[in-house]
Amino acid sequence: MKTLHSITIAVIITSTLALASEPKTPEGFVAAFSTALKEKSVEKLDALTYLVGATDADKEQVKRAQQIIFTDKEIDLISLQPLPEDFQTVFIMRGKKLEPTYTPSGIILTKYSGTSNGLNSTSSPYAVIDGKYFLITTKSTDLGWTGPADKTINFMVMGRGQDKVVIKAKWNASGVDQEQIFKSPSTAFMGQHFDQITVTSTDDDTDITLTILEAGKEIFVSQPLKGKGVLEYKK
Repeated sequence: MKTLHSITIAVIITSTLALASEPKTPEGFVAAFSTALKEKSVEKLDALTYLVGATDADKEQVKRAQQIIFTDKEIDLISLQPLPEDFQTVFIMRGKKLEPTYTPSGIILTKYSGTSNGLNSTSSPYAVIDGKYFLITTKSTDLGWTGPADKTINFMVMGRGQDKVVIKAKWNASGVDQEQIFKSPSTAFMGQHFDQITVTSTDDDTDITLTILEAGKEIFVSQPLKGKGVLEYKK
C-alpha cells in the first residue's frame, strides 16, 4: 500500500504541474515562458509547446531549435505581438510540406540586453487552444518528391525606397507552385526556381533594382526603376 500511495502522490503532483504549465492568460504565458528561458528548462518549455501532429523527426528539430533561445544573454523584455503581415505558415522544401501544429494567433518576442553585435531578439509563434496559451511548432508531411533537390533561392530589392515597394513572387519548391506577397525587400528560402517576381513602386522618389540568386549564383539583375512603376522578372 505504501508503494501505491507513493505512486498516487506522484501522479497527483505530475498532473498539478501539467495544469500549471498551461497558462490561461497572456501574463501567465509570458511569465511561464520567461521562467523556462531563465532556467534553461527543456521540460518547462516542452510543457508550453503544442506538438500534436509532429513526427519524431519534427520533435528532434524542436529540441535543436530550443538551444538557440537558451542563451546566457540577459533578457530585456518578453511580449506578445501580432503576426507580421507577411508571416508565412506553410513552407514547401526538401520534399516536405511544413505547417504549424495549430493556427498561430501571434508571436512571442524576446529581446535581449547589450547585444549590439550578435543575437538581439528571437520570436516564436503561439496559439490559444481551448483557452490555453501554447508555443506552436512545425509538423511535416512527406510529399514523395523525386525530382532535383531544392536549393537556396532569393531575391533582393536594393536602393532608395526599397522598404516601400510591394513584392509578389511566384516560385516552385519540390514540384509545388507557390506565390506570396512579401513586405521584406530581401528574402531567401529553399526552392527549385522563381517563375515570376513583380516589384511595384508607388513612390516618385524610388530608385531600386531587383536581383535574383539561385544557390548563391546571380541569375538576374534588373535595370534601375526610378519613381513609380513595376520591375518584373519572368523565367
